[in-house]
Amino acid sequence: MTPVSRDMSPQLEAEQAVLGACLLDPSQVGLLAGWLEPRHFYRPAHEGFFAILLAQHAAGHPALAPDAGDDQKQDWALTAIATATCEVPGVTASYGHTLVSTCPRSEHAASYGRMVLETAVRRALEEHAHRLLAAAESESVEATVELTGALHAVIQRLGDAWGTIDQRSRRPLPTPPSPGNASKTIEAARQHERALLSSFLSTPGRIPAVASWLTGEDFVDPGHRAVYLAMAALAHRREPLDELTVLWEVQRRGALAVGVISVAGVREICSDGMPGDPDYWAEHVLRAGLLRAAATSAGIVRVMALDASIAAGPLLGSAVRALAPAGRVQDRLRAATATPAERGGPVVLGAALRKGAALSRSPAPPATPPARPADRAGEPAARPRR
Repeated sequence: MTPVSRDMSPQLEAEQAVLGACLLDPSQVGLLAGWLEPRHFYRPAHEGFFAILLAQHAAGHPALAPDAGDDQKQDWALTAIATATCEVPGVTASYGHTLVSTCPRSEHAASYGRMVLETAVRRALEEHAHRLLAAAESESVEATVELTGALHAVIQRLGDAWGTIDQRSRRPLPTPPSPGNASKTIEAARQHERALLSSFLSTPGRIPAVASWLTGEDFVDPGHRAVYLAMAALAHRREPLDELTVLWEVQRRGALAVGVISVAGVREICSDGMPGDPDYWAEHVLRAGLLRAAATSAGIVRVMALDASIAAGPLLGSAVRALAPAGRVQDRLRAATATPAERGGPVVLGAALRKGAALSRSPAPPATPPARPADRAGEPAARPRR
């Protein structure tokens, strides 16, 4: 196992500091056990080592007794190192002793643990967002719905461990990079939108039902969106639908004035006269909108997860905000298809602090400050809960 290096990333140094603190002071494991898990560690060797420490703690090692002496505490560390040497690939006895000798302050184990957990939050969000983005770009609606739900579940689990999903921040969400197949999917979506609008001319009675779950946001082409909203308004007012009435409504709504669509563009859509089932085309439009929304949401979450300047709580809260548009489209798709498998809504994430979470587990500061000030660089701000 590679010894501690001063050039190592702060994330891996934090993992080593947690393990070293727990070897030096067995009581620190009890402060971490309620919220820090072995899978939160990036290095497999550190994951296995922490699992061994948790197992010794659960077994009630004598070093955990209030009156434990130096011999019991030394046996605690030596037993953990010996077990890790035998059971964890890559761990040597010398590496275990290195962890002990390089731990900055054993009483800061909770702070180091929060650093490990915050890194795990970023890593998990980035990995799950990457999978969701891949599903959306592959145009698999079913996989996209499933992985969106999985990302919601991950946010909930990480929020329980961290202690809060902070949705108070109103900082603008970043702009994600464009998907690799954007031009191809957009062109296909435009064709479906045009077919839908044309089919409405022959079956205008279907517009109110479709408009109950298809919105202007689901259209990728601004001109098609303007025509759809005009048709929906005419149907809502029970006015006749033809080329002239649609053109007039588009003009009255300002789309012609701002250049969203031209007079010729409106006439061309209305003159296509494509027969067909509007519900069929509308569902295609909505499914394409769902894929775009999911890709955008996943891209935003990935960008934020890679930004180390965003703390874990606000990061989780911003991820919830980023996923909200995709969730709304999924709700409309369930309303449109009404299949039992698609009736369950996305997970609702609260922002309340969880008991036993990272932000609630730091010990209370002593009444008299220590002579040597604690080095708390990089520690997430937290107060002990009462």
